[in-house]
Amino acid sequence: TLSQMVLPVESRAGRPKTFVWQPVSEVPKYSLAVLILGTIKATLVAILFATPLAIGAAIYSSECAPPRLRELVKPVVEMLAGIPSVVMGFLALMVLASVLKSLFGWRFRLNITNAGIALGIAVIPIIYTVAEEALRSVPRRYREAAQALGAGPWATVRRVVLPAASPGILAGVALGFGRAVGETMIVLMASGNAAIWSLSLADSARTMAATIAAELAEVVHGSAHYHVLFVIGALLF
Repeated sequence: TLSQMVLPVESRAGRPKTFVWQPVSEVPKYSLAVLILGTIKATLVAILFATPLAIGAAIYSSECAPPRLRELVKPVVEMLAGIPSVVMGFLALMVLASVLKSLFGWRFRLNITNAGIALGIAVIPIIYTVAEEALRSVPRRYREAAQALGAGPWATVRRVVLPAASPGILAGVALGFGRAVGETMIVLMASGNAAIWSLSLADSARTMAATIAAELAEVVHGSAHYHVLFVIGALLF
């Protein structure tokens, strides 16, 4: 039932246990809360990592970079969108996970931070492209008026250009958020793919999209597990 998907599983003694996703156990448990938590953690890490870098690169290329350098920076950043997500997941699995573990000494080599950073790299081109177009669409007279009042270049960007372009920048962040929520291969390969109820960013996790990818091919057609996976897909949609 829907309550079994959302509420914590009760132990025999009547005390609530943690949220559990065990669809193939003797007593199947379909708590979607642990999958929702994993999706939220991966998405937040990706957005927090990608947004400052993407907006900073957009500000530099639209406001500060010389024309020739701008024509080089923009294609290079946008080319990141052409990297297959399975390649990004493989690099996170083999390289990034080892680097982060050696730096921070985490217990789990594959965790949600590792997956979130790799996911953030995949999201950067989306946010950058939209933010850069929004910044360049701000009328030049706004900049000239600010400079005529004595504002320096960075004051002009901070107080005039960014507020004027904020709707477009927020639209880019929203598109990046949607891309991060629905990503499958990166989180499937780099997050540890373990349905663990934990708020720590150093623990493994499983997202809703990764659960569908990992389990739908082997699930019994027409079973409760089969229908719950479609519920997850509808929730993602």
